Amino acid sequence: MSIQPAEARHQIANLLHTYVAIADRKDVDAVVDMLGNSHVQFPTATSTNPAGARELFTRLWSSPDGHRHDVSNLIVNPGPEEGQWRASAHYTRWLLTGGTPLVHTLGQYELLVNSGDWSLRHLTVSRIWTAGT
Repeated sequence: MSIQPAEARHQIANLLHTYVAIADRKDVDAVVDMLGNSHVQFPTATSTNPAGARELFTRLWSSPDGHRHDVSNLIVNPGPEEGQWRASAHYTRWLLTGGTPLVHTLGQYELLVNSGDWSLRHLTVSRIWTAGT
């Protein structure tokens, strides 16, 4: 039985929001468990294996300042191969320093997900706008 679009959207929303919760906690061990075998692309760095993911996210989340990601505009479509799904979503990253949260980054996530085990095969994070640039 093939996966219905509504189930794919549900599963991918759960994956994406799980990743965002991990990012907001800056939990390197959890993100390596989730994305260690995925192709992850940020504007300035890439990882394709657990060691690379650990290095990437340790560096990315090295600031002691807190942050929060809000996700919106999730779009899910069938992927290029049977059992794959493509998704995109917008994100807003807030910095939690001092008294007032500040919008720091507006960006987009692009995902390729395998429906057999609902694993992220590819995650591309782009930045549309960053404060101060």
